[in-house]
Amino acid sequence: MSQMPLPPGYMPFEGESAPPPPARKKTGLRTAVISLVLLTCLVILLNESVFKIHHVAVVGLESVAWEDAVRAAGLDRPTNYFAVNENRIRSGINGTKDLVFLKMEKQFPDRVVLYVRERVPCAYLQVMGNTYKIDNEGMVLEWLPGMVQPEGDLITVTGFSRANAKVGQLLTAPGMENMQAFTMLMHEIESQGFVSQVAELNLADPDSLYLITVDGYTAALGDTTFLRAKIGTVRAVVDKLREMGKTGGMLDASHVNEVIYSPAGP
Repeated sequence: MSQMPLPPGYMPFEGESAPPPPARKKTGLRTAVISLVLLTCLVILLNESVFKIHHVAVVGLESVAWEDAVRAAGLDRPTNYFAVNENRIRSGINGTKDLVFLKMEKQFPDRVVLYVRERVPCAYLQVMGNTYKIDNEGMVLEWLPGMVQPEGDLITVTGFSRANAKVGQLLTAPGMENMQAFTMLMHEIESQGFVSQVAELNLADPDSLYLITVDGYTAALGDTTFLRAKIGTVRAVVDKLREMGKTGGMLDASHVNEVIYSPAGP
């Protein structure tokens, strides 16, 4: 067996050490590291600039300032698009006395749309010599010293012997039956368009509720069962009595779909 001829320019290894790795492998590793660094920088740059919330729209505002709503949502400071947390935003907005969070939409890559409802006063609550403006969920919106006379379409709520009323907090009362009755009554009165016709709600006894209309009809409603039917019946009967020229009187509407009318006076 003969030795193969050596290629031109061949230089034998000195000693028994292995040849150094090809230069292209070092170049490839260096390129990969540089690429990784550049990619990381690009991700950080995008994260810090492109994916920041730059635009916030708030739907449902009338009297509350846009800035106040955004501040309550926590979006008045730099916020990453992917870090926007709906639960935190809901908590922040509902923590105000003026707004209720409804829903949120994220619009990639830098927009958020918030849908809210403003709380509006619907009733005067009179308790322990003070008057409070409250909304239909019992949120205390304003304190007015003394027994203030109602104005506008606000209904006077009476019958609370004790209540914890603080501006910016939901009204609480012992047992909470009064508050449950209030929210249920207000829901039906508002949904049936009867607010402007009601002057007073008395909640002293949740099993014996009554309302007084602006023209002096007192309607006994019993407890909170079948309130939709009871309120609807009262509305219809009062309208008919007005057509007949009657003024004021007592209406027993504690039984479903039945009203007993007692005229006022002798």
